[in-house]
Amino acid sequence: MITGAFLNPELKLGAQKSLKDMDHTSINMLQVEKNHVTSSSGSSHAQDKSIRWLKWAVAFCLILLFALALFIFWQLLRGGIPDKDKGEMDKHVGPNLVNDSKPKAHLTGTKQNDATQDLQWESKRGLAFLKNGMMYTNKSIVIPNEGYYFVYSQLSFRPPVTTCSDDKSISQSIMRSNSNYPEPEVILSGISFCTEGSKIYQPIYLGGLLHLKSGDRLKVNVSPITPVDTSVDHKTFFGAFLV
Repeated sequence: MITGAFLNPELKLGAQKSLKDMDHTSINMLQVEKNHVTSSSGSSHAQDKSIRWLKWAVAFCLILLFALALFIFWQLLRGGIPDKDKGEMDKHVGPNLVNDSKPKAHLTGTKQNDATQDLQWESKRGLAFLKNGMMYTNKSIVIPNEGYYFVYSQLSFRPPVTTCSDDKSISQSIMRSNSNYPEPEVILSGISFCTEGSKIYQPIYLGGLLHLKSGDRLKVNVSPITPVDTSVDHKTFFGAFLV
């Protein structure tokens, strides 16, 4: 039997070297595995931290949206948008009609107390109004300031007691007068004939943009006056406003 004492020294040294190499290889493999485990653990920890931050961000956004909804609801309960915001909206939407100081008038038909051809009007009740210097006197709208005014009038008519004939008509005129004019002048006019099919008079609407002076008086003249329908405000009316 051959024992280790009789082995070739070179073989003995080679065997020792192989054992050392195997030990180094095992240590390196253990170190790599350890590093891999450490890296995987760190990556998982960072991912969990990112998810937690994302959850907090989403929760914060939801809280802000809920607070904004509560604020809007509270503003609506208080009466809507603040006045400052309303003013900003008025600049974009159009003129602020609440603060409009332009003269305007809208008169509605009323029962006639006489048989003259000049219609008299309601200036205060119902849909009627006088604003910013406009006056109504002696069946006339009195213009307070010189400028361009849109003047309008509509007359509606009741069905005749008997069937109207085709040769009958009703005429309407808007007259302007002033202390500087020798005679009243017609500024707008129209006419309605009895229609062949319905045998009733169709409404007359007049409207136009006119240059008027301070003190001008506008009056509506109709002939004949009897068929004029003044039963409701929206059938017969007369008005003017500064543009």
